[in-house]
Amino acid sequence: MSAKTWRRLLQRIGLAAFVLAVLAFNLGPILWGILGSLKPRAEIMQYPPRLVPTTISAEHYDAIVGGGFLAAARTSLIYCLVTVTVALLAGSLAAFAMSRIRFGGRPVVMFAVLAGIPLASGAAALIVPTYLYMNWINLNDTIFVLPLVYIAYNLPTAIWVLMGAIDGLSRELDEAAAIDGAGRLRTLFEILLPLCKPALGAAALFAFVGAWNEFVSGSVLVDNPALRPVQVAIYQNIGYFGRDWGPLLASATLAVLPIILVFLFFGRLLISGLTSGATKG
Repeated sequence: MSAKTWRRLLQRIGLAAFVLAVLAFNLGPILWGILGSLKPRAEIMQYPPRLVPTTISAEHYDAIVGGGFLAAARTSLIYCLVTVTVALLAGSLAAFAMSRIRFGGRPVVMFAVLAGIPLASGAAALIVPTYLYMNWINLNDTIFVLPLVYIAYNLPTAIWVLMGAIDGLSRELDEAAAIDGAGRLRTLFEILLPLCKPALGAAALFAFVGAWNEFVSGSVLVDNPALRPVQVAIYQNIGYFGRDWGPLLASATLAVLPIILVFLFFGRLLISGLTSGATKG
């Protein structure tokens, strides 16, 4: 075997080892949590720990179901659906205006949209002014407060993704629609958006994940147990005197399942949606 062949073989082995290490680093905690949620209470705390449970137990899942976890998951799902719907609708209108309409102050608006993307990622820094403002308009601890906050956090990302997709479409489509008598709204919803389905899917994924995973606002802006999102329900298993590891692992396992399923079925839309505006149509 020549030196060149050996070198290629070593490169492939090194690449495979790196990929396996990354997979183990990312999937290891998830696998440990899932297997830990199936262990009896006594086996979770045993030392040395065992990865695979000797006895499969559903006691922790029974505990969180009886403790209202499914109600919190249903509440979070409603929040996410409202957030995705409004973010896509408002984001489409804003992206179309930014892409196709020339108006005064457009650079300022564009700067505000881009500045809102990292601010949404660091939403904890905004929680104090958000709390004070929502309290001033009497929306704290109501069913409207978290959807409004989630929409505000995720709308800039939706605008950015959809604007890139619309920018990639030829303006001749707009001109042809105008010749046929179509107005701007009809052009957007009947011609442009059907061509932006990957970008719509990517924006929806961002909005869904952002709303589902949000914790800080849900723990501060609502006190009513019926309005708590799923991430706050998970945190209820952490108390002053320690962690109830069984229900904590079980609730975290159930909470991560929607995210995994969404990316398994719609993950391709994320890549194609983010790259749809890379070239002009």
